[in-house]
Amino acid sequence: MSNSFSTQEDAASLWYEQSNYIATHLAAVGYGVHVAVFSIVTYITLKKRWKRPSSDQVWIGWLVFNTLLFAFGTINMACSIRFNQNAWINDREYPGGPFAYMIEQQAAPVLTLGNTAAVLASCLADALLLYRMAILWDYIWYIVIPPALFYIACVILSLLTVVQIALPTSWKPLSLPVWIILMILPMWLTALIAGRILYQKARVEEAIGKKEAQAYTGSAAIVIESALPFTLISIVLLGLFGDNNTGQNLFVALMVQIELIYECIAPEMIILRVILGRAWTRKTLARGSGGSNLPVHSQIEFASGGDSSHTVNSITRSDNGDASLPVSYLYQKEPSGVDFHGADI
Repeated sequence: MSNSFSTQEDAASLWYEQSNYIATHLAAVGYGVHVAVFSIVTYITLKKRWKRPSSDQVWIGWLVFNTLLFAFGTINMACSIRFNQNAWINDREYPGGPFAYMIEQQAAPVLTLGNTAAVLASCLADALLLYRMAILWDYIWYIVIPPALFYIACVILSLLTVVQIALPTSWKPLSLPVWIILMILPMWLTALIAGRILYQKARVEEAIGKKEAQAYTGSAAIVIESALPFTLISIVLLGLFGDNNTGQNLFVALMVQIELIYECIAPEMIILRVILGRAWTRKTLARGSGGSNLPVHSQIEFASGGDSSHTVNSITRSDNGDASLPVSYLYQKEPSGVDFHGADI
């Protein structure tokens, strides 16, 4: 039975509008998760702050970083909603309808603001991921410098992308190779982080036991530390973009809110692990005195419920859970044992 009220648009135009509409709702779901994660991270950060010395100001940096991610995610979400509101409600009489509006108004100020917020969130997230990768690899120069230089190039290219979108008549549209370049960095960093954790997994389990090692080498640790969700979405998006499939719209908006799952939520989850004392720190991979550039035999240190910890040179484990042994790790066993003061995180 035919519907006399159905739109007369062709199937391609209709699917384009539908994909943008659905993507906005998917993004809203991601934003809801983002609000929850931001609230939890902020609460725990402030709660932990009162237990730290007054001279310890590290928590302020994490709080500011977390707030900036939330602000950029909120701006992007609000601008996306407003743009779609203009297309389907406020400017519904636009020549050619919503489809033409969404195609021809890519340079609208509200969309430019949203794109800028997304790019800034991306830069912050990639910077944090780069920093975490450097920590896991103990700042080995030939591992850290290449992605660091690539990061600078991606920041410049991202800013040029915003300008290109804001001034479509003055710039040639960016192509698939540009998208690939922008996606390579998070994939690269994800591979380095996940690979490093998996490489160290056996040693950590041998050092502190399989159960206790789960906090640092388990599936959750790998997924969060490496921001794996974004990489998976990026691979799907690149396939759709390369095939010029309209379905890419679902993942573009979702990715900006997987910028609420990657570029915002994933970094906030990493911050949460740092605050709780479950994240890898630079001390976790204390460099040994051997000839290898990679961490070798050093010492492992555990902190129990208090703020203090100790290290010895043989494999020991006391009744309160403190232990140390000659392998290249330095761990805080209990979340409550995290110490911001003087920590390199």
